[in-house]
Amino acid sequence: MDQINFKKKTGLVFLIVLLSIGLAYAQTQNENHNPNPKPSELFHIPYVSSGTLNSPTLFLVLHGDAPFNNPSYQYGIARQIANENNNVVAVGVLRPGYTDNEGNRSKGERGYTTGDNYTKEVLESIHNLTADLKKKYNPSKIILVGHSGGAAISANLIAQYSNTYSKAVLVSCPCDLHLWRKHMKGLQPEARIWDIEVTSLSPIEVLDSIDSSIEIVVVHGEDDKTVPLNIASKYVKALKENNKKVNFVILENRGHEIAFNNKIFEIIKALVE
Repeated sequence: MDQINFKKKTGLVFLIVLLSIGLAYAQTQNENHNPNPKPSELFHIPYVSSGTLNSPTLFLVLHGDAPFNNPSYQYGIARQIANENNNVVAVGVLRPGYTDNEGNRSKGERGYTTGDNYTKEVLESIHNLTADLKKKYNPSKIILVGHSGGAAISANLIAQYSNTYSKAVLVSCPCDLHLWRKHMKGLQPEARIWDIEVTSLSPIEVLDSIDSSIEIVVVHGEDDKTVPLNIASKYVKALKENNKKVNFVILENRGHEIAFNNKIFEIIKALVE
């Protein structure tokens, strides 16, 4: 691709993102004023591996922020995890406030998809779901798999509830929330939505609370334009400096949308075994 075409396509992507954030803002305003939200829990779909379960490995798969679509790819990831491994229950989770492409909706605040709903309330709702699943399946270990915003939430979960989760796979993670929002503001200087203060937890600021026994795998695309590689690198460096167990995997010539990359599923299989 020549440089001119690349710039045109890049500019188009930024324009689409900007417009989609505006739509997300409008949608959230409508949701916040809806007096009768449909569900009263987090919608989720469990996928069970073939054969008999015996204290299985339990996975929770969390999708990223989705400003202009109804996220459902978490179900596909969970399904593939269950299909490719033994003695596994993999659960695709619809994050609080989101609606998937079948119209299922989870209770809670979706936010403006600007990293503004990585809050304690969101963490609590996912942890409550984890507790219910734990009672149902009696897992030997619980592993989080998160992409983008879902990775940031996963990183916060292992800090907030260190005794619950054994391992985490953080894919394309904006794990330094404030640095990432500054990056996005630089891409969209006219978008005031990035100026709104947030109450989200930034993973890099709470990593002290992560138990040293938890295994963390950070996976990032070398050419990620949405969450630049330096953000993930900074988080990994901080983990190592705080004596946390972390493995950093960089996918060459890959961008932000790497949730279905084969390497991810190889990593997951190794964590199960």
